This record gives sequence, C-alpha cells and structure tokens, in this order.
Amino acid sequence: MTKLPTVRLLECEVGENGDGVFRLLVDGQFVKYLTVEPGIYEVDDLCFEPSLVRILPKFPTGNWNEAFVARNDDDGQPYFACFNLTQFPSVQNAWHKTLVEYTDMTLGKYLRRGVYEAKCPGFHDLVVAKFATFNHEIQYLENETTAYQWLDGYVIGPQFLGHITEHGRVIGFLMERITDARHAGPEDLQACQEVLSRLHTLGLRHGDTNLHNFLIREGKAILIDFDTTRKCDDEESLRTELEMLPVCLADKSGRGGTTVSYSEGE
Repeated sequence: MTKLPTVRLLECEVGENGDGVFRLLVDGQFVKYLTVEPGIYEVDDLCFEPSLVRILPKFPTGNWNEAFVARNDDDGQPYFACFNLTQFPSVQNAWHKTLVEYTDMTLGKYLRRGVYEAKCPGFHDLVVAKFATFNHEIQYLENETTAYQWLDGYVIGPQFLGHITEHGRVIGFLMERITDARHAGPEDLQACQEVLSRLHTLGLRHGDTNLHNFLIREGKAILIDFDTTRKCDDEESLRTELEMLPVCLADKSGRGGTTVSYSEGE
C-alpha cells in the first residue's frame, strides 16, 4: 500500500469564491505551491489545515513543485489538472556568504506575514526570518536585501545575518533579533531624527517612516523594514522625509504595523 504524504499548510491566500493559492510542505522537506479553482471547496475548509489536507485529491507522484486543482467535467470531482516542475523567481542579490535552507529552520513565534522568530543551524540565539510566502513578494525581498547590503556595517538597522533559500533559490533573509525594544513615539523624535539622518548621509531614503519602523532601545533608535528604501540624491526629498518625522511619530492610526513588533523584547 502506497504511503500517503504528510502535508502541512504553510501559507494561503483564499478568495470569497473559494479560489486560492497555497504554500505546502510535503513530507517535511518539499515545498510545493498549489492553486485551487474557485467553487470547488468551502472557504472555511481551505483555510483550516486538517480540512484542507482531507479534501485535496491524491497528490501526484514524481518531481513537481507547482500544481492546479480543478473540477473534473466528467464526474464533478476535484483532481490535479496539471503539475509541473517550475523554476520560480529568486532574489538575485545574494551578497552575504551565509545561506540557510528554509526546511532546516525551526520557525517559532509568528510576528507577521512572512516574518518569524526562528532557530537556525549555525546560530546559537534566536534570529528573525523574513521571506516571501508567495512568488509575487520576491521583488520586495530583493529590494530589502539590497538595502541591507548598502547598510552593512553602519549600525542603522538590525544586523543582516544571511539568506534563506528554498530548494536552492533565495526567498528571504535572516536578521538580528532585537530584544528589549519598543516602538517609537513623539517623545523619541530626537533619537529617530538621528538615525534617519545617518541613513540620509548614505544617500538613502527610507520611504516608510511610520512609527512602527523605529524601535527604541536604551534611548537609541533602530530602523527596520527597508523594502521601500532607495538611493536618493534629491536633497529636498530627504529633507522632506526628515521634516515629516514628527507627524509620522504622532500618527496612532496603526498605519504600517501593529501594536507589537517582530523585534520587541520578550
């Protein structure tokens, strides 16, 4: 009797009509991406791992990483209409020497989409893992990876520790876990101006200076989230970003984050 694969739901995006895309871990070592045609399953079943695993048709054998589930015209049952071994996009700027495979990490506390505390081989302490959950997010990770290269050695943000790979392709990165820190507020304006000015001195514009992207530890500010950071030689643009900082730090709307940061202390 053929042994059924073990399937874990890693991430999903499900629409109101039951259409969805899924990132799955099969047999603890193979990451596979699945698209489901709308109207086959109930939305609640697709979002709940035990139900999803139970209702999916039998997995194809062979070497594949992307598949499409549709309804069979003959009997109305769901089936794997196609499955392929696809070369997915990768972060190209793998500038750091350290590479850690996704399946070698042990993910811990969920911090936000695609961001977790993690235990990784080669690191004694917990780190923060940030990665693309689906392929359309790769460009954001590409941008942020390059920004960390520009910042390397300047102690403006968390220390960049290495790249996360998924079956060889780069999908994200590891960074220092900042502990005993809190989000900035209006009272931290001077510290935030200081770190933002140092970023500007490097000819870089952060691009998203909401209060959640400044962490305060021991009276000093640490910048995070550099996916919108760009090189900028426009002094007026840099000056405007700095001048708008008081407004950003006073904004309590929740824009740009939640009340708890992935870098906040225990």
